[in-house]
Amino acid sequence: MVTTPNASNSSGIVPESLKDHKELLSKLDQYASTVLSNEEDPLKRSQLLRLYADEVGFPLNERTAALLLSRAAGAIAGVSEPRRKGQKLDTSSVPWAWEGVIMSGTFNLLVAPPKVGKSALMVGMISAWHHGEETYLGQRLHGVCPKVFIVGTDQPESDWFTLFKREGLVTSDGELAGPVEMLWHTGAPLHLTDEGISHLGEIARENPGSLFLLDSYHACCAVLGLEEAASSFDGPARKLAEALAPYKATLAMIHHTNKSVSGGNATQASRGSNALPAAASLTILMNWFKQPAEGQTQNDHRVVVKTQGRAKGTTLLIELQDDGWIHHGDGESVLAAEAMQEAADELQGRQADLFDYMCERWATGQFPVTTNELQDVGKCNATKVLRALRALEKKGLIYQQGQMEALVAGGRPQFLWAPHEASPESGGIRGLRGNTSRASHEIEGFTPITPITPNTLCTSAEGVLPPMPGTPVELHRNGDWNNGWVVSDASDLHAVRVAKLGSPNVTVGSLRWDLDVRPCQSSPFKADSVESDPFDF
Repeated sequence: MVTTPNASNSSGIVPESLKDHKELLSKLDQYASTVLSNEEDPLKRSQLLRLYADEVGFPLNERTAALLLSRAAGAIAGVSEPRRKGQKLDTSSVPWAWEGVIMSGTFNLLVAPPKVGKSALMVGMISAWHHGEETYLGQRLHGVCPKVFIVGTDQPESDWFTLFKREGLVTSDGELAGPVEMLWHTGAPLHLTDEGISHLGEIARENPGSLFLLDSYHACCAVLGLEEAASSFDGPARKLAEALAPYKATLAMIHHTNKSVSGGNATQASRGSNALPAAASLTILMNWFKQPAEGQTQNDHRVVVKTQGRAKGTTLLIELQDDGWIHHGDGESVLAAEAMQEAADELQGRQADLFDYMCERWATGQFPVTTNELQDVGKCNATKVLRALRALEKKGLIYQQGQMEALVAGGRPQFLWAPHEASPESGGIRGLRGNTSRASHEIEGFTPITPITPNTLCTSAEGVLPPMPGTPVELHRNGDWNNGWVVSDASDLHAVRVAKLGSPNVTVGSLRWDLDVRPCQSSPFKADSVESDPFDF
């Protein structure tokens, strides 16, 4: 009779070797619990368990020992009591430290490319909060600034001193001042080992409600040898968040973007595994407003800040200057206006002619236009005009405002079309600094596209005379300088308005002299374009 592996199992007889092995594994589990109860050092815990396993003839590798210790820790901690049916849930609103940007008492992940100003932004916020400002960069600061602990392993002490000095967080003798209680830096680092996390948890226990700034996650995990692409990459971050959570501590952790994905949202841009942004309650993405072309330097230093997570999203447009950050207004409206302007600049052929005419009519008196009216402009039939209008509508440049009834139009009803207007947001909030970072605020015009010219008549750069209206100029668009524009208003060199040559009602505002607009370097007339394809709509 031939036996199979299942034959002994079906007989109900358990081999003696299996009993012995189960008993041995049980001893290992018991010893793991004993080690946890009697040894604080994480490294020694693993070594003690492995030595015992060698003594009983069952050697363990480091990973298996860590798993056994982790399971023993779970058994000791037990299971938390859940909220049961009929019990009242916590209905309090989202607690903010910095409205829309940093949530209080939880894990916030700030993701950005190198040298965009991540640390400077957080230190600036801490300074404004400490000095009693009600808002920072247009967003409200809640409550009183708590004690701050900075794990700045990614930067040397001298770099942190530069930031602190600008924001008024050091004394005249160079000593730490304000809310910053402790600073770790490259020369005296703290890493997210079990010992390091335990130490930060003890600090949080002694200082409930504190703010912990960690810069950066990669630098603090370097000694652990973690694979960034692995799903376990978020392990130290989750352990730290768990250690701080019982004491209502706020964690702001800085992480770098992936070189190949520097835009979109923080989850896509975050370097390594998506497990890290998934662990955070709120992710914040900082990125350059305009990326330079390949091989060119970064001339536009405006930065977009976008948040995404378990609370409302916020978008800011800011810029770091010598005396700190300034605010250029609502980020969403600025981004939408910029995208609209870029789409308009790229129009060619029939679409460009129709759109220019619609803008002129709208600027004259907010008059919508009909399809029949546009046939004369486009010199084509109604079908081709409608096709071009639908393409403009898809690009977000125009919209259908209604229709003219047949009795009025004489014949079939006609659609009425109008161009989308740029956001009425004008100007931004700029922090003015004295000897410290205490900021008062004033309105200035920095929005890229706005229908209202800011009234700032005395903002010309020293020694630079503003150009006269009608001066031929070039606009910097998509990495190239394009002519065909003239100055409309240059009373403020930070917010120059230009008009399209031959179409004075088509204007672009809030351009910065020598950055977004410059004197015409050749003929002010655009080069003759190649005859457009008659079938290109």
